[in-house]
Amino acid sequence: MNSVIKKVSLFQSLAVAVILVIAVSSISVIVKNSIISDVKLGFKERVIDIRATFEVLNDSIKESAKTVSNVFSVKLNNIEIDYSEKIELNGVQTATLKSNGIILNKNNELIDEFTKTTGAVATVFVKQNDDFYRVATSLHKLDNSRAIGTFLTKENPAYEKIIKKEKYIGTAKLFGKNYMTVYDPIIKNGEVIGILFVAYNFDGLYNILQSKLEKIKFGQNGYLFAIDTKEEILTLHPTLKNKKISELDSNNQTILKNIITQKDGVLEYDFIDKDGKNRKLSAFTVFEDWNVILVSSANLSELLELNNTLRSYSIFGGILLLFILLGVSYFIIKKTVNEPLVLINQGLNEFFSYLNREKNKISLIDLNSKDEFGQMAKVLNTNIDKTKMGIEEDRKLIDETITVLSEFEHGDLCQRLHINVSNPALKQLKEVVNNMADNLEHNIDNVLEILEEYSNYNYINSISTEDLKEHLLKLANGVNSLGSSITTILKENKSNGLTLENSSNVLLSNVDKLNTSSSEAAARLEETAAAVEEVTSNVRNNTQSIQKMATLSSSVTASATHGEKLANQTTQAMDEINNQVNLINDSISVIDQIAFQTNI
Repeated sequence: MNSVIKKVSLFQSLAVAVILVIAVSSISVIVKNSIISDVKLGFKERVIDIRATFEVLNDSIKESAKTVSNVFSVKLNNIEIDYSEKIELNGVQTATLKSNGIILNKNNELIDEFTKTTGAVATVFVKQNDDFYRVATSLHKLDNSRAIGTFLTKENPAYEKIIKKEKYIGTAKLFGKNYMTVYDPIIKNGEVIGILFVAYNFDGLYNILQSKLEKIKFGQNGYLFAIDTKEEILTLHPTLKNKKISELDSNNQTILKNIITQKDGVLEYDFIDKDGKNRKLSAFTVFEDWNVILVSSANLSELLELNNTLRSYSIFGGILLLFILLGVSYFIIKKTVNEPLVLINQGLNEFFSYLNREKNKISLIDLNSKDEFGQMAKVLNTNIDKTKMGIEEDRKLIDETITVLSEFEHGDLCQRLHINVSNPALKQLKEVVNNMADNLEHNIDNVLEILEEYSNYNYINSISTEDLKEHLLKLANGVNSLGSSITTILKENKSNGLTLENSSNVLLSNVDKLNTSSSEAAARLEETAAAVEEVTSNVRNNTQSIQKMATLSSSVTASATHGEKLANQTTQAMDEINNQVNLINDSISVIDQIAFQTNI
C-alpha cells in the first residue's frame, strides 16, 4: 500500500513538475515576445517623437524664411523687365530687370545690403527663354566667388512651381551649408519675368539640434543617427558622421540600404562590432522635407533590460528638446494662439461643467477676434445658447415626468405631460408616457367596469384582450376566468339542487313505506299476543310447555317493544329529513333566481 502511494505521489510530482516547466516556459516566451513587441513599439515612438522635433524646427525655419522673403519682395517692388535693353553676364545677353527704375542686373551691392540687414542670402533671376538666369546674388561659393551667371535649370524642384506662378519653399544644401529656400515668382502682366530667391541658413539651429540628439542614448551603447537619402551620407552618427554609405563595409551597407528602401519601420538584425555578434534593433522614419531618415539603433538585450528607464528618458529628452525648439516660436504663438485657446478652453470647461450639472449657470466665450478662433468662439457661443435653452426645456419636462410618474405610482392615471420640448428623444418620451397613461387608464377602467357588474351578480360581459400583452393580458384573463368560474359554480349548484330535490322525494317515499311496514308489524304483534294467550290456556296443564311458551312470549314481547322503539326513531329521523329538505328547497329557489339572472 505504501509502495503504491509512493508511486502515485512520485507520478503526481513529476506531472506537476512537467506542467510547471511547460507553463513557466510558455509564460516566459509569451512575456518575452510581449516585451519585445512593446520595446519595438516604444523604440519606434521615440524616433517619431524626434521627427516631430524636426518638424517643429522645420516649421519655425519656414516661417523665418517666409518673413525674410516678404521683406525682400517689399524691398524690390515695382519690378519691370526690358527685353530691348540687354546686359551681358558670363557671355549671356540678359533682359534688364528694374525695381523702381534701379537696374537689378549685376547690382550685387543692393542684394548685399539686404543680406547684412536680415542675415539671409538672396538672388535675383531673370527670365531667359524657358529658363531663369542668376543676374545678382549675395550667395558665395566655397572659393568666395559669387554664385552668379548660371541657370536655374528644369531639374530644380522649384522650376515646376515657378512656371505655374506658385511660390516654392524647401530645403537645399548650397556650398556645404543648409538653407531653407524661398523661390517667389515675379509676375508682370500675367507672365513670370523673373524670380526673387531668398535662402535662410539654419545651420546654427541644426547644429544645436544635432548636439542635443548626439547625447541621446538607447540602452548603454545605443545611439541616434541620420541618413541623407539624396547624397547617401550619414549626416549624424557618433563614429561615422559625414561618411558616405559606399565607403562603409558590406555589413553596414546592406543594413543601411534596407533602411533607405523601407524608409519607415522597425528592423531587427545581427550586427558584428568590436564586442562580437549582437542582435540589434533599429527603428527609423523618414523626414521628407529634409531628405533625412532618422534611425535609432541599440542592442536588443540592452533595450529589454532598460525598457522602462529608456521610456522615461525618452519622454524627458523629448520634452527637453521640445522646450528648447519651441522657445523660438513661443512669443508668436502665445499672442496669436495661446490666449484665444485659453479663453476657448475655459469656455468649454465651463460649458462641460454645466452639461455635467456641476454648475447651474454658464457664460459665453469672450473672444471677438476676426480670425478662425473668433469664428470658432462665435459658433461655440451659438451652440451654447441653443444647448442651454434645450437643457432648460429638458429639465422642465423631466421634472414634470417625475411628478406625473409619482402620481401613477399612487394610482392616479389621469395625469398627463403638457410641456413642449425641441429634443426629439424627449418629445418621443412625452408621447410614449402619455400614450401609456391613456392605455393604462382605459384598460383599468374596463376592468373596474366588469368587476362592478360582477358585484351586481351580472356575469354576462367579459374584458376584451385585443392588443393586450403580459401583465394587462394576465389581469384581463384573470378577471374573465373569475367570471367564468363563478358561472360554472352557479351551474353546478343548480344541478346539485335539482339532484337533491329528486333524492329527497325518493327518501320521503321510502319513509312512507317504512311507516306502513311499522304499522303492519305492530298489528301482527298484537295478533301474536292473542295467539300466545290462547296457547297459554291450552297448555296450562303442561308445566314444561308453559315454561317454554312463557320464554317464547317474553322474547316476542321484547322484540315488539324494540320494534316500537325503532319505529319511533325512524319517525323522528324522517322529521329531521323533512326539515333538511325544506332548507334545500329554499337554496334551490335562490339558485333559480341567480340562474335566471345569469341566463343559465
